[in-house]
Amino acid sequence: MSLLTELSNAVRSVAATVGPSVVSIGRNARGAGVVVGAGQVLTNAHNLRDRTTQVTFADGRAVQATLAGIDVDADLAVLSVDTAAAPPITWAEVAASAGDVVFAVALGRSTPRVTMGLVTAIGRPFRGPRGRRIDASIEHAVPLARGSSGGPLVDVEGRLVGINTHRLRDG
Repeated sequence: MSLLTELSNAVRSVAATVGPSVVSIGRNARGAGVVVGAGQVLTNAHNLRDRTTQVTFADGRAVQATLAGIDVDADLAVLSVDTAAAPPITWAEVAASAGDVVFAVALGRSTPRVTMGLVTAIGRPFRGPRGRRIDASIEHAVPLARGSSGGPLVDVEGRLVGINTHRLRDG
């Protein structure tokens, strides 16, 4: 099997594994999120405009969610919502390291969008939304399309290693 075939298979596997757990946030899919437990979706705090927001699941179901918790400084929010049959994502047991292959997953119109890249640094601080300093970061070179913010960053097995929060320049 060629390297390109293996890469294609890895992308398809991540899409199949993670796709059902990914959601879009807001009526116009301004961001993404991921089911982390029954009735719980994790996303970025900057994706929210109010204490309630629409969450659209991979099966097309749109449900109103309420804010369960927020950490503005870390740009994270947990939403309470009826997740129905959407499975929670599996968490990675080992932290990401520089050089690891990672995938960003967001919800397209009817299928997951998966992009791939490498972890370039760990723990490098940056300024997030509203200029807040974020220290515990995973810097990566995965291209992020609009609406990917708040979506999962996963390892080659489709396990959650982080949440995408900030695009620099053009991606």
